[in-house]
Amino acid sequence: MNIPLTGLDAYVLSHGHYDHSGGFEAIFRSDPNAKIYARKEALDTYLSASGGMHEISVPQNVAAYRERFIPVGGIREILPGAYLVPHTTENLGQIGEKNKLYKQVQGQIVPDDFIHEQSLVLDTGQGLVIFNSCSHAGAVNIIREARDACGQKPVCAYIGGLHMKGRKNGAEICAFSEEEIDHLCEAFRQEGVARIYTGHCTGTPGFEKLQDQLGDRLYRLTTGMQFCL
Repeated sequence: MNIPLTGLDAYVLSHGHYDHSGGFEAIFRSDPNAKIYARKEALDTYLSASGGMHEISVPQNVAAYRERFIPVGGIREILPGAYLVPHTTENLGQIGEKNKLYKQVQGQIVPDDFIHEQSLVLDTGQGLVIFNSCSHAGAVNIIREARDACGQKPVCAYIGGLHMKGRKNGAEICAFSEEEIDHLCEAFRQEGVARIYTGHCTGTPGFEKLQDQLGDRLYRLTTGMQFCL
């Protein structure tokens, strides 16, 4: 796309998993001044029990640039109208355990409560635009957290994966029940979210089920996509 990875105002890490952080080494190498806003827990140890317990933390070659990370606690405005919003919803560890996601705390493995995850929220003239890469804590919770942080303004767009993808007998499936899909779609409608751009961990079966209910509010999120509100 001929977009140089140098001289940008801000970089943001959504959460402390390898598949959302591994590319930052290329940025660090190309831009000696690059700083990344991340939750202060982002470089801790995270694990998944899907397919056997294994580590999914930020790769060591990226974590080695620790001095480039700007640790964030609480809500933070990083540029005018651009906010980093943490999770404030209680009992998120229950969601972590359900999804077989864990973290290591003082040598003990406990359910991940996604304290290392954050949303990037842009306060635009048309409403809020919410970016959350995987929506581990649930899109409904994330929308409410963003609105609480930004004065209950309407949400014009939600962008990110919805963590709906699963596997059964070697085939990709939608891991959400019909009731969970109904609840999610109804929440998008009730919150007045005009557009939902989703991909990655949403998966194709999940996307198709959402499309049945959300119609032209739903868009496939693809690499290199550009859009205007």
